[in-house]
Amino acid sequence: MSNRMEYIISPWEIESYIQYLKISELEDIGTKEWFEFHKKLILLNQQSVLEINALREESTKEWFVSFKKIPILIYEAIQIDIWKHKVFPLLIEINEEPKNTFMLYTVFYHEDIAVSLLENVLFHCESAETINDSALDLVDYAVKNVSLLLDMPNIEIYENVKDPNSCLEEILEKKKEFEFDIGIRCISILRYLAEYADNLPLYVLSRLLAIHDVPYLLVELIERHPWSKENAEGKDVIYNSGWRKVKSSEEGKISKIEAQTWLGLRELLLNPKSASYYEITEHRFSQLLKLQKYLHEYVLDQISPLIDLKRWLNYLSVSSANASAPQAVNVELLPQIKSSIMEKYHKKWKKLAKYQSKFIYSTDADYIKNTAQILSDAYDLEKLDCVDIKECFLCHEEAKKRCSKCKEAWYCGRECQVKDWVKHKNICDKITKNVDVQNFVSHIPLQHLLQEYLPQSPENK
Repeated sequence: MSNRMEYIISPWEIESYIQYLKISELEDIGTKEWFEFHKKLILLNQQSVLEINALREESTKEWFVSFKKIPILIYEAIQIDIWKHKVFPLLIEINEEPKNTFMLYTVFYHEDIAVSLLENVLFHCESAETINDSALDLVDYAVKNVSLLLDMPNIEIYENVKDPNSCLEEILEKKKEFEFDIGIRCISILRYLAEYADNLPLYVLSRLLAIHDVPYLLVELIERHPWSKENAEGKDVIYNSGWRKVKSSEEGKISKIEAQTWLGLRELLLNPKSASYYEITEHRFSQLLKLQKYLHEYVLDQISPLIDLKRWLNYLSVSSANASAPQAVNVELLPQIKSSIMEKYHKKWKKLAKYQSKFIYSTDADYIKNTAQILSDAYDLEKLDCVDIKECFLCHEEAKKRCSKCKEAWYCGRECQVKDWVKHKNICDKITKNVDVQNFVSHIPLQHLLQEYLPQSPENK
């Protein structure tokens, strides 16, 4: 039985990658240099997930804090968001149907990776303290993407593809999937900004409350719960980096993302400094009181800090809607990242799209092969298995060991593996003898492309 690997990248690589991390240029998207940069973000994200899942020291977070590189992640996410709205439509207009999804997929994935890293490192207070003025840009970006969850249909990958042979249809569905994932991750980011508001400049709290009314937004999320739904079979499914069925043992449990939403609300509404920036108008009053019907005992038992929020809501319900603290003088600063990118490329979007077409729409087999080679290490099967949390095939508890023969069955320990062997043996033999293991790894992006363009070892030809 094989164990999970210790590192995705070595400790010295983690330090070096982060120390020399620099923002990318918008015009470089699709170039070899940009793919090298993208690969480093993927590996750092995988390493961060591994450290969190294994409950070990989070060295990735430590280096992002030490070198003050978190604003780069914010910049990258915002830059790709701008690219999606300004350059991508022009690429389609100029070139029409793409010949493959590889290049465009990678650009969309870049934003998701940057946000995933942000979500991981901002869990810690010291991380939030190093983002400086880019916190305003992060607030605007996060609010925008969370707001999209309220209007976005809960689709699964390729669920609505009209033509399964159309690369454009396929990439548009992937774009929606990434945007949904980003929106879900941004809920956690808003919760962390709310929690650490006292360690951030006051204008961050002001922007969360006075400009964007994040409490109102979070109440809407509680009402609509976009992270859960029924699938086509009528089964309850929950979103956690992908849709999965709710186990019988999980029924009634608060999901991680719903808990983040509740805790974000609590932090914003109960912070003593919030009263100066958040007047309880009649409209807000009626919105906030909707929360009372959701604060049942089973919710309070699972998230005990919400007891304070329930008391606050009870107090609010018997007080005047307009009773609020004196409003603070609000000196509003403006976010800089988005405006600086928009100003830099003003009236240059079409020129940029034409330039990027030769990379993103390239039909040069050598260029595509070299690009795939750059990313091949980031999509290594062992590494991807390492960062995914697996379930024991027998008892469904978290599994850290897997069958060394077929590499597909995971177990919490030797005892479960032995008990399951009678059932697993035939499947194991079939996988090992007749099927390439890679065909079973449907969650791996670019897998088919890597098979097509990367050199194969003699035994795999």
